[in-house]
Amino acid sequence: MDPAPSFARLGKGDIILITGVSGLLGSATAKQALQWGFRVRGITRDPSKLLELKAKFDSGFGEGQFEVCRVEDMTKAESYAPHLQEVSGILHIASDASFRPAPRETIDGTVAATVGLLREAAKVPPVKAFVLTSSRVAAFNPPPAGEHLHVTSEMFLDDAAEKALATPATDPDLPSLSYQASKVEGEKAAWEFYRKEKPSFAFNTILPDWVNGVPVNPRPGFYSTYTWMAKFYNGLYEPTSIFHIFTNPPSTCVALRDVAALHVISLAASEVNEERNFAIEDTWSAGDVVQAIQKVDSAWQAPEGCAEAMPRSDITIPNQRFRDLVQKYCGRPLIKLDEAIAEVVNTCRLD
Repeated sequence: MDPAPSFARLGKGDIILITGVSGLLGSATAKQALQWGFRVRGITRDPSKLLELKAKFDSGFGEGQFEVCRVEDMTKAESYAPHLQEVSGILHIASDASFRPAPRETIDGTVAATVGLLREAAKVPPVKAFVLTSSRVAAFNPPPAGEHLHVTSEMFLDDAAEKALATPATDPDLPSLSYQASKVEGEKAAWEFYRKEKPSFAFNTILPDWVNGVPVNPRPGFYSTYTWMAKFYNGLYEPTSIFHIFTNPPSTCVALRDVAALHVISLAASEVNEERNFAIEDTWSAGDVVQAIQKVDSAWQAPEGCAEAMPRSDITIPNQRFRDLVQKYCGRPLIKLDEAIAEVVNTCRLD
């Protein structure tokens, strides 16, 4: 457990509202906030998904520190209003990760949910900060083998929506293109709202990529990158698998505990404002993951095709700010790939 730091913007006991709290990143971020002395109000479409998590948090942090609120349709701004009272900070982590081959619906829903929550938050004076979870896919794609990519914090894939909308419905790439377009347009709309409307609260966005870690929510279910990594560990490495797509060409990765910490820091620390931070530890490849798994499970055999996997991409990432913030407020460096993968593998072996 990271020691509880002192923050200037938010104080212990303040209420943090978190959307997507039942998911991999949302539940880990809620745990980090509770460990650092904040109260958490979790927003979910289906409260039944939080029964086990609430019992876990009630036991670990005391009853009343974590509450659950239902919002059936996050695209309707007025749905948030009853739950914003006494809220000091908002972490908008929820996203449409359904990977539907429906770019228009995915983009419009993402923009409506994001801007709607921002607009409602601007009406509530106690809100001091708002953090949006974006994604690496909003900024860049890994370069082809042999090419170098220098990433800057100003980069957006501006043609993502146009490309997704022009892709035939039968194209197997359309689900991932739809997701990418929604992340681009959702974050751009958020920055446009913030700069035009000038609300009184601080605003930051965080761009993680593949997140390695174990779900905090004890309820069995789908937990994005953890589930996809578990499938790889259990032998799935087909061209259509998400792990294969993210490692051909290879992208970047981060440990769950680090990106969760960055969310709370970006909300509570007054020094972080109007920043767009890449929550990325390093580049990686399928070969790196194979080696990391075999350090923990020497008998494990890599799925067929891994020997032909592409090496790490040549990418320069502006992640020093991320490293500095975690070092300052957590008192440690970022978690390396081997350690994060070991946590996942050890959990998979117990399942």
